[in-house]
Order: sequence, then C-alpha cells, then structure tokens
Amino acid sequence: MRNHMDHATAHQGGGPGPDRAEIAPVMVFRVGERLYGLPAGQVVRECMPVPELLPLAVALPHVSGWFRLGAARVVVLDLGVLLGERARAVSQPVDLLYRPLLLCKLEGGGHVALLVDGAREVTRAGLLTAGPVDGAGPEVECAGQELELKDGSIACMLRMADILTRGERMRLDDLMARTHARAALWAGAGDEAEGHP
Repeated sequence: MRNHMDHATAHQGGGPGPDRAEIAPVMVFRVGERLYGLPAGQVVRECMPVPELLPLAVALPHVSGWFRLGAARVVVLDLGVLLGERARAVSQPVDLLYRPLLLCKLEGGGHVALLVDGAREVTRAGLLTAGPVDGAGPEVECAGQELELKDGSIACMLRMADILTRGERMRLDDLMARTHARAALWAGAGDEAEGHP
C-alpha cells in the first residue's frame, strides 16, 4: 500500500485529473511535510501569528502555553506533537517566530489555538474522497477523507473532536483554572508586600 506522501507525489504533474467541485471553505495547512485541512469559518476562525505565550501551572508535552484573547484565555496545542511529528511542543519564541496559529472554535463556546508549521491557503475547490488515510499520528485520526487540491497535492481532513476530546477539554479547563488561581495568589502576595514595607 502506498503511504500518504507517495499518494501526493503520484498526483503531482500527472496531467489533469477530475474536475474539482466547489466545497465548503477549507483551511489547508502543513505539519511536518504533510498537508491537513480543517473547515474554515465553521472551525478555524482565523490564522494568526503567535503572540506572547504564558506557561501553564503544569507543563504538558503537547501544550506550548496560553495567551489572552480579550477577556478569554486560549490554550495553544502543538498539532505537531498530536500528529506524531515531534515529541515536545514548540515553546521558545525564536522557534515560534515563523509558525502560525489557527484559532479554532470549540463546540459549546470558547476557543483553542493549534500551532502548525505553515498555513497554505483557504480553498473552496477540491476533490473529496472517502477512505482510510495514512498520515495522522497515534493521537489524531483523519476524518476518513482526503482533499485533492488543484495542484494535485493531498490534504488529510481532520476533526476537532479528534484533536481535542470532551474529556481533554475538561482537563485543560481545570488546568487553566489552576493556572489562574496560582497567578492570583502571587498577585495577592505582591499587593501585600507593597502594603507592608
């Protein structure tokens, strides 16, 4: 069986393929050497540069940190770790400089940001095919569809429910609450020190 990259290579430069149908907008991005897709608008709200990230109270191998978005706190998940491309989340500012974030809506409200290696395009044209896709790591499965792009390359469609399960979201929310409580504790200690020279 050919692997994902073999499939992508086989379609490149092989002459015109089937007509690409208009589809709902898809954000196509790169993690490692492979392309992936998530619904644009419906899931991906925007693609943005990485802001200053703050650490969580407990370090996790797949979490780069968190940032403020208005009054909300948004956790940054390194999709490269979840897809098996690297062992630990990228978190150093120099390594984050040219990596974009995909700000994604969560079911029921709230956001999470996905750190990816490159943003390619938002497309409305492609050929969706069903079937098992070789390319996702052990933590995240493809949505059972490949998207063939106009240049013949292949993007594996992902689902947010596989990237962040309900139970994982609850654990992240709890961890963010602990992080906030810890910051408030230190802020209170600073106020007391200022009031008592």
